[in-house]
Amino acid sequence: MNERNQSIFMAWIPMVIIAFFMLGIPALGKLLPGFAGEAFAKIGGIMWSPFGLEATLLFLGILSVFIINGIRRRREGDEYVSLEIPDSNDEPNS
Repeated sequence: MNERNQSIFMAWIPMVIIAFFMLGIPALGKLLPGFAGEAFAKIGGIMWSPFGLEATLLFLGILSVFIINGIRRRREGDEYVSLEIPDSNDEPNS
């Protein structure tokens, strides 16, 4: 597997987790009995309402960007770059 395919695969992991989260909350509302089922159904209803869906996707999108960036930084290391300009003796002083 080359580096590009590996990067694409690493980016798919948070997106799949978000998809399971978005579909799992309402499913738990239908499957769980009693108060837990009612709570998950209420959260799922709010999450899938027009304004709730936008807010949920915004939050989960930002979260996935942070997760992908954290995975990339852990794999590639810090991005510290030293910006020193060496003094040159060849240039005339003005």
